[in-house]
Amino acid sequence: MGVYVYGDFDVNTSGYIEEVYSVDEACQRVRFILTTKRRSFIYNRDFGADFSLLFESNGSEEEKNKLAELLCREALAEQKEISVENVTAENIGGGKYRLKMNVVFGELSKVMEVDVS
Repeated sequence: MGVYVYGDFDVNTSGYIEEVYSVDEACQRVRFILTTKRRSFIYNRDFGADFSLLFESNGSEEEKNKLAELLCREALAEQKEISVENVTAENIGGGKYRLKMNVVFGELSKVMEVDVS
């Protein structure tokens, strides 16, 4: 069961509501999935991401980046038209990591950052 947010809306920099589509919609979907803790969504316990392994890891920065990319890909497995590349994980303190990634949606791509806990 996938959760799809097609034709969603967001607030632009001027404070006005605008429709989000294309690669921006894909980024919004990625943010929604990665910031939802796995097993917390009552209608689909497999929805969301579990970054606990990242917080428990004592590996090098390169190993943490590889682990973060694997965890992102696992969380996004049902999103067949979306993929992520070049994921980096930066510990920003307070029990959070800042993930920076390239989101690929068809032939389009966009770099985005998302904070996960």
